Amino acid sequence: MDPFYIYILCGLTAGLLGGYLGLGGGIIMVPFLTVIAGLDIKVAVPVSVTATVVTSIASSNEYLKKGMVDLELSLILALFMVIGTITGSSLSPYIPSHYIQLVLTIVVLYTAVSLLKNKNNKGNTEFILDRNKNIVLSAAIAIFTGVLAGLTGIGGGVIIVPTLYLLIGLPLSTSRGTSSLMIGFSAAAASTVYLLNDQIDFHIVIGIILGIIIGGKLGGKLGAVAKPKIVKIIFFIVLIYVAFKLGYQSLAEIL
Repeated sequence: MDPFYIYILCGLTAGLLGGYLGLGGGIIMVPFLTVIAGLDIKVAVPVSVTATVVTSIASSNEYLKKGMVDLELSLILALFMVIGTITGSSLSPYIPSHYIQLVLTIVVLYTAVSLLKNKNNKGNTEFILDRNKNIVLSAAIAIFTGVLAGLTGIGGGVIIVPTLYLLIGLPLSTSRGTSSLMIGFSAAAASTVYLLNDQIDFHIVIGIILGIIIGGKLGGKLGAVAKPKIVKIIFFIVLIYVAFKLGYQSLAEIL
């Protein structure tokens, strides 16, 4: 198959799953580009981050239409996430990626287990906790997530969605929509850093974006009407898959 069509398929897959779950799609793009397309991780990460901006725009638009985005909270936490993302992408040339991947593996596994715990939910439109109760901790997590996103090319939704849902108390659907918008700001900041360092291969980005435009739009529509229980199951499966991929690669390089 022509490499360009492989990039389109990558974008379609990442956009569909990323839009549906409120993720940036990077958790699909980076493994896809490195394992299937055979790209070096240093090439895949800037491409993934740049394409994630399009995923966010395509999917968050659907959530905004249905009022499933907390704009105030999104802007506040996005600011902290952008700070982390700029830091992470700037440090990328100096920090071995396998150490960052190992840390992320632990965080992702913890997140997966946390989502399995029962949580009293009062409905899809009500707030469960005081939104300001854990805002400081959430801001710290946003910075940490931004650093990881900038270094590994993963959008950060695997951490942001559970943070909004478990700590802030947003309904799961609103957490996905808010995360999707936040990731767009974060990815835009990181891609700017990579662009200034001339690390983005636009030939690959164009192919991925073509797939994302279709996949992200469809994923956003499906995510806006999905049942929370179904989303949690899919989210858990995705997290376990991501943990396996990241953990295996990092341990193989370290050992």
